Amino acid sequence: MGKTALVVGATGAVGREIVRGLCENENYDKIIVWTRRELKFSHEKLETQIVNFCDVKNMPPREIDEIFCALGTTMKQAGSRGQFYKVDVSYPVNIAKWGIASGARRFALISSQGADERSRFFYLRAKGKAEKKIAALKYESVQIARLPAIKSEREQVRMGELFTIWLFGFLPKFILTNYRPMSAKDIAAAVIAAAQTEAKGVQIYHPREFI
Repeated sequence: MGKTALVVGATGAVGREIVRGLCENENYDKIIVWTRRELKFSHEKLETQIVNFCDVKNMPPREIDEIFCALGTTMKQAGSRGQFYKVDVSYPVNIAKWGIASGARRFALISSQGADERSRFFYLRAKGKAEKKIAALKYESVQIARLPAIKSEREQVRMGELFTIWLFGFLPKFILTNYRPMSAKDIAAAVIAAAQTEAKGVQIYHPREFI
């Protein structure tokens, strides 16, 4: 019998590609998506559930094997540090705790290259805190993908990412591989492939390991 996966953050560039990749993967029988708005994608394996992420703690457990969390926002979208922290730290951590109660064995977190809870940059500090809190939970496997800038057609693209994508277009491929932009589809494929391994404990994947 195939696995059941939960995907959160499926309206973003990477999350969207994770959903598509899982639907096409024969190891999975059901893909459950928690989202705040309807997806522009359908598949026979797919079950979409509109969720208020503030209420995750009160949601009843379900039979889940793996969770893929690609939740994230920008400071511009969030409007404040408090709201940013809620989306990028509190929501993923609460989802991870819900997953433990549901018997999930694996949690895959989409994070950011440079994530560090001691960073002087708020964005990276928040990402680092989310990583630490989730890694401390009793999952059989926690897989953290620290991403570079993402090449995609998403609506909200950070100016820093646009500059990075432009800059790396002129540099040799072996230069600064951890920061070289990657397509959302390639990132999703790498994250899904990592979830098929027998790795235990906490694994942190950097872009050079995706290439």
